[in-house]
Amino acid sequence: MLNREVFLIANGTGVRLGEFLVELNFDQPGILATLSNVFAEHDVNIINIAIDDARQHLHFITDLTLQTEEQMQEILKQLHMFAFVKKVKRRISAASIFVPRLITHVINGKPALVLEKDLVVHLQEPAKLAEEMARRDVKTLREVATTLDVVTLEEALYIVQLRGLATLETMLKEGRLEARLCSLVQPLIRTYLDAFFKELGVRAKTVDEGACLRVEA
Repeated sequence: MLNREVFLIANGTGVRLGEFLVELNFDQPGILATLSNVFAEHDVNIINIAIDDARQHLHFITDLTLQTEEQMQEILKQLHMFAFVKKVKRRISAASIFVPRLITHVINGKPALVLEKDLVVHLQEPAKLAEEMARRDVKTLREVATTLDVVTLEEALYIVQLRGLATLETMLKEGRLEARLCSLVQPLIRTYLDAFFKELGVRAKTVDEGACLRVEA
């Protein structure tokens, strides 16, 4: 049996890890092989591939350590040459870790919360559950992160999205991290964030903005 890892978090030290989200105009046999060949032609190592249920999006996690910006542009150009490709979004992590941010988890098309089986005993205690999730996530991050500068902190925060606790938009401004979190899972999210930043040793401010939260750290 294959154990499919949900988090797909990696150490980015000494490598350039990135992700491509390919949106399709239509589906047809051989698309996955065709797109994979484009990466192979440019010596790009594909680490992980995911396809959504509607077969409208393909997500590639890749090692781009050896590729120049000119090669990157050529890859994008080749991908866009296919009639079945509607749009390509790409992102390269500049942090010492890599956390996928162009994917979210669903079950039958509905947003899913990622929870380890042994944490089910805490379902009747939301605060304790959120704190334990945050502790585990920070432990995971510390195992792969070599530094914790603001760039790494921005990357790390997307573990909240992988958990299914919220969707994120982030930006770095004057050496500070600003994040907007929506599609919140209540009552877990506030306790999770407080525990997450406390475990990291980071001072952060969380502000309610209607149905969303704003975080400054």
